[in-house]
Amino acid sequence: MPELIRTSRLGELAKYYDLVGFDPRGTGYSGQIDCQALGGSPEPRPGESEKDQWLDQVRWRGARYTGCAEKDPEFAAGLGAVTIARDVDRIREALGERKISYFGVSWGTALGAAYRSLFDEHVDKMAIDSVLPPDLDLDRFDRVETRAHDENLHRFAGWMAERDAVLHLGRTADEVVATELAMFTELKARPRQIVQNGVPVTLNDTWVFNQVGSTSPGWGTAASALAAVHAGKDPAPSARAGEPAATGFGWDEKRPYALNRYVQHAVNCADTTSSRDLDQVWDDYTVTEARYPLSAGGQPGYSGSCFDWPYTGKPVGYRPGHSPLQLIAHRYESVTPYQGALEMQQRIGGSVLTVGDDVHGSLANLPCASKLVTFFATGVPIVDSCEGAPSPEPQPVP
Repeated sequence: MPELIRTSRLGELAKYYDLVGFDPRGTGYSGQIDCQALGGSPEPRPGESEKDQWLDQVRWRGARYTGCAEKDPEFAAGLGAVTIARDVDRIREALGERKISYFGVSWGTALGAAYRSLFDEHVDKMAIDSVLPPDLDLDRFDRVETRAHDENLHRFAGWMAERDAVLHLGRTADEVVATELAMFTELKARPRQIVQNGVPVTLNDTWVFNQVGSTSPGWGTAASALAAVHAGKDPAPSARAGEPAATGFGWDEKRPYALNRYVQHAVNCADTTSSRDLDQVWDDYTVTEARYPLSAGGQPGYSGSCFDWPYTGKPVGYRPGHSPLQLIAHRYESVTPYQGALEMQQRIGGSVLTVGDDVHGSLANLPCASKLVTFFATGVPIVDSCEGAPSPEPQPVP
């Protein structure tokens, strides 16, 4: 995080602050259990339904995570935002500081809010970008995320409709969505195999899902790819073929050992009270999928993931404070949807800076990062808005 800040538009902060980062317990170079619980998956049984395939995968993952917990039950039971917030305060003590300022993105917003709730007297200033909701009900979060994804999909479709002379995907947003749905259905039934830069790529329903779910800085590339495939041609090699959808609450693997999936799972399960009834989760998902076929992602995301976790989840217990707090929310984002920031603001206070984009945690790379530098200089949070990065234009179908 310090290096990311220093090399971003927030780099001016390094003139006034010592930038301190840390690996939360269980991740990176902090003490941890060597148990990633990753790799492989159960083979589908012949004739197995889509629901049963999902249930097998969830149960398989659940058994692996539970096996990790059994290696050190005390460590596993203690993971969560509150415990890690207490670790942050120990770092403050070790630095000999009476107060610290804090900047967190994605899951770092949950950690920051927990720290301020527990140690408000030790917070000088705090800013949190792409804010998680205060009640991390994973079932509800899946539904809210899918709805936000669908709203952004239609916004992208409207943008493509305005460029129909180049793309030929439809002259209205509804026509573009209908074209996308037809491609999704066709490629799900009959995937296409192509080779890009010597690498095999499968054009299937997942590929379509990834293109239509592009964030606005990638709209030009994704639109060009969709138009090419719709015309029966191969997308250009720069298209987002096979790229997974954005997810993870900011637990992104940027370097070796930076991410421990087991810890991510444990923290999520510690701080959620979502359902552990897998049949109910699947039934709820089928309703969501029927309503948002291009946005549901093929199966539930986080819902039901804690069904076999051996410890009971509970809310973090966020509460208001008096230290200056700046929240940054992204109007069209689907990873941590906008309304989550408003719900967190209602719970803990602060002011919201609204970024008019759909990119998770993008403020540090935008011109309006200067507003956050000003906040850390003055301690005065603002209610304001700013624009995101522009969308490049699509290329004509060759």
